[in-house]
Amino acid sequence: MNEKQNNEEIDIASLFDFLSKKTKSFFVLIINLLISILNLFISLLFAIKKNYILLLSAVIIGLLIGYIFEKKFYKPTYTSSLTLSPNYGSTYQLYGNIEFYETLIKKQNFEKLKNYLNLDSSDSKSLKGISIRPYTNELLRLKNFRSLLGAADSITAENLNYNDYKENIPFDSYSRHVITLELNNNKVPTYIEKRIIENIENNIYYRNKKETYLENLEIKKQYILESIEKLDTLLFAKKNKPEGENSGTTIVLDDNQKENIDLQLFDRYKSIRNELVEINYDINDKKNVINTIDSFSDIGSEENSNFILLIPLLLFLMTLFLILINNLNKKLSKVTSLRIEKLDPDKV
Repeated sequence: MNEKQNNEEIDIASLFDFLSKKTKSFFVLIINLLISILNLFISLLFAIKKNYILLLSAVIIGLLIGYIFEKKFYKPTYTSSLTLSPNYGSTYQLYGNIEFYETLIKKQNFEKLKNYLNLDSSDSKSLKGISIRPYTNELLRLKNFRSLLGAADSITAENLNYNDYKENIPFDSYSRHVITLELNNNKVPTYIEKRIIENIENNIYYRNKKETYLENLEIKKQYILESIEKLDTLLFAKKNKPEGENSGTTIVLDDNQKENIDLQLFDRYKSIRNELVEINYDINDKKNVINTIDSFSDIGSEENSNFILLIPLLLFLMTLFLILINNLNKKLSKVTSLRIEKLDPDKV
């Protein structure tokens, strides 16, 4: 029994000794790796210090090349944006139209661009591209996610993750969308805004849908106006009625009952007044298939170019790389043979 217990103690001691060696080897490996990186960084600094004149010359030459390229050869891109708010499910049609216009621009089909956007040849040739994207920010994404949680059942809601959701929000979930024009010059053909909207407004499906929706709103508005008129009569006209005047059967109510009825009528009066405000707002918002939030500017804004910074940086890195290659070649030329020894598992 004692011999068996001693053997178990020896096995446990051997196991801890083995784990201790492996842990120590792992930390030594990490430290050696960090030291190697630090040595490489120091060698890099020495190489820069030793060849700083050559590297500085590369940066100056890069600045000159970048400046000359931007002034003489680079053609800047100008942009202008249009923000729209589609109604009646016309978002899909809007995106499809913009993608179609982008195809025509890439293929330089100026004849069809003239037909669809009423562009003349010079304005058509100035276009480099057109794109559309939803207008979004973190607050809007959170609102959409909250709406999704409210519509989902309890089991589905538990499995929903905001980080996964925000990367896959459908574009039609957003109410506003930004169309961006890219041009060769800063003269923006703003009149195409009208054609972009008209191409959606003239769609028979959306036009009929708009007319039906607005007609129903008008019916609802008329009903609310009649209700307000009746409540006005009940709430205010009876107070101005002479006490002696009696046109029929009279129901006698005590003061508490009268007060309760008046409160209920007044609450109803406020409620339908609020409904009327919402309907008026809805009529104004839905009177067009597409509402314009922000129009194209007459003069496009120039996109920033970074050639003056990128070219010097590129030349600096290329020069530094060639210096390091040259230093490595010098070291290798002094070595007669190079051999990498295999690791000994017993020494690890």
